[in-house]
Amino acid sequence: MRHGNRPKRQKDTLRDLRVRPTKERGQNFLIRPDVPEAIAQFGELKPGRHVVEIGPGTGALTAFLAPLAGSLTLIELEPSFCPHLQQAFPAAKIINQDVRTVDFSSIGSNLCVYGNIPYVFSTDIVFQLIKNRASIDQVVLMTQREFAERLAAEPGGRDYGSISVAVQLFADIDLGMVVPGTAFHPPTEVESQVLRMRLLPKPRVEVGEPQHFERVVRSAFAQRRKKLINSIVSRGIWSKEVALEALNRAGISPDVRAEQLSIEQFAALARELP
Repeated sequence: MRHGNRPKRQKDTLRDLRVRPTKERGQNFLIRPDVPEAIAQFGELKPGRHVVEIGPGTGALTAFLAPLAGSLTLIELEPSFCPHLQQAFPAAKIINQDVRTVDFSSIGSNLCVYGNIPYVFSTDIVFQLIKNRASIDQVVLMTQREFAERLAAEPGGRDYGSISVAVQLFADIDLGMVVPGTAFHPPTEVESQVLRMRLLPKPRVEVGEPQHFERVVRSAFAQRRKKLINSIVSRGIWSKEVALEALNRAGISPDVRAEQLSIEQFAALARELP
C-alpha cells in the first residue's frame, strides 16, 4: 500500500505525478493523517535510529518518521514518486527498487523498518525482512488484518498455522490499531492492522535444517482438521509407522491437531523425523 495526506491533496498529488493506483501493485493511499502518526508512534523509536520505510508513496508516514530518525532510507518501487520524495525529504536516501530484492546489509545495521505494505505481497515482504534479520532490529508494518492476526496467533486458535510458526521462530509480534477500509483511497474491502515484529538475535529454538523444519510444519498443517498423524502422512513423505515412532520419541500425541503444537514441539518433531 501507499500513503497520503488529506483526501483532496492526496488525489491532487497523484494526478500531478500521473500515478493511478493499481490493484497489481496493491496501491491504496492513506487519507487519514491520524493513521500514519499512530504507525510511527507504535514503533516507539528512540532518537538517532536508522529508519527504513518500505513504499513511502507520497510520504504521509515519512512525514512522521523523518523528525524521529537519525538517518532515513526510503525504498520506493514507483519511479514517479522518487523525485517528489527527494524534494520533500532532501536528507533521505532514496532506493528505487522492489523491496523483495533489496539487500538490507547494504543499507546499514540495527535498522528500524516501517511500511504500509501491499496485501498481495505481504508474505513475500515479511520473509524478505526475516531473511535480512541480521541487519534489522525492528519492523512495524500495516497489513491486512487477517494476515496480521495469523502472524501473531498463538497455539490453539484457528488463526495459528504454518506462517505463524515460521515467523514467530524469528520474531516477537505485537498487534496495534485496526484501520477501516474507508481510510484509504481507493477504499479497501477489508480492514488493515498495524503490527510490530521485534526480530530475535537467534531463532527462538534450534530447528536444525530449516528446509526440513519447514517441510515438517507444512505437512502437519496440510490437513489441519485431521489428527496430527493423519495430516503428517497425507503428503506421502513419511510412512505412518515412521511418523508414529517420531511422535512417540518427541513426546507428542498422534491424536492432537497441528494447531495445538508449540514451536518447541514442532522443533522436537522435526528432530525425530528423518
